[in-house]
Amino acid sequence: MTGPTGLATRKITPDLARGLLLALIAVANAHLYLVERPIGYRGYPAGLTGGDAVVAVVQMVLVDGRVFPLFAALVGYGVARLAERAPEPVVRRRGLVLLGVGALHGLLLFPGDIIGAYGLVILLLAPAVASSSRGLLAAAGAIGAFAVFLSSGASGPQGVPTVPSIAAPTLGAFLAAHPTEWLATTIFSALLTAPAVLVGVVIGRSGTLDDPAVHRRRLTLWAVAGSVAGVGLGLPLALAVIGVWAPTGAVGAAVAAAHAAGGYAGALGLLGLMGLLGSVSWPGQRLVAAAGTWSMTLYLSQSVVFVAVFAVVAGGLGSTASLTTATLVGLATWLAGVVVAGLLARAGHRGPFELLVRRLTYLGGTSGTS
Repeated sequence: MTGPTGLATRKITPDLARGLLLALIAVANAHLYLVERPIGYRGYPAGLTGGDAVVAVVQMVLVDGRVFPLFAALVGYGVARLAERAPEPVVRRRGLVLLGVGALHGLLLFPGDIIGAYGLVILLLAPAVASSSRGLLAAAGAIGAFAVFLSSGASGPQGVPTVPSIAAPTLGAFLAAHPTEWLATTIFSALLTAPAVLVGVVIGRSGTLDDPAVHRRRLTLWAVAGSVAGVGLGLPLALAVIGVWAPTGAVGAAVAAAHAAGGYAGALGLLGLMGLLGSVSWPGQRLVAAAGTWSMTLYLSQSVVFVAVFAVVAGGLGSTASLTTATLVGLATWLAGVVVAGLLARAGHRGPFELLVRRLTYLGGTSGTS
């Protein structure tokens, strides 16, 4: 068994994808902090108009439900790399560590946490990582179909915030609501993202992201086909978000299921686009990729900023901010994180949570390079 991959030997494209993905995660989470107003579909405020309506449609077809499957695919890529150099118990330990980090994040800050869900998926699916790629894809398809079916049940306006504790009036109430919220989110998110983790393992084996210049044709196919399918399947629910129509009954269920299915397609499209961006040089590329090596630390830091700015028990901006304002706050948080973490990473510093996860994962094994 060998230890963690050193910075000098890392492939740039997966880290670049993680760095870019953090911007989409910030956008995807920011609107969940908008509370104390009527809440419609997918946690978006009801009655959006003007610029907010445009922002909502763009997010619904390109970001909402697309980002976390993409994140999951990159997690699966990492699992494939880990399985190449470490036995199954180490892979399971990685899952357990991520579950623990996710629990702390969810209980203390943001119960909409996704890290715990990925940890649970890794923990449960670790024995299957050694299966054939064909078997992993078949399992991904079966689990994905079931997840889409379950998603059809969430077909109407929510009425309440996705994360109700953000509107809690006191710190005690804020924290008391987190265990139940985090547990429910983790279980459901694990089901939704498990297919993408399995696909990510297959992508990791294929070498597509390791040498994107050689695989431009495949990446272009992913980018075009995935994006077209993601937008097409997401548009009906996007129009419901801004009040163009209100699908009900079987039609509403079909629209919700289509949006969920489009999430997997859209995630593949985004991954293809990020792979293409990794196949050419452009200004800031190295900085964004360097920040991608801090992806967990930056993801957690976004929650610190969002709670401080938006939560009712802190800054309270979530009670009055528009969707556009929340989105801009999210992008500004991402940009600041890229600059700070990118410069630190390029100076040879690892993210504190990345170090913690690696040390706990390899506890008792070869320390390697960290």
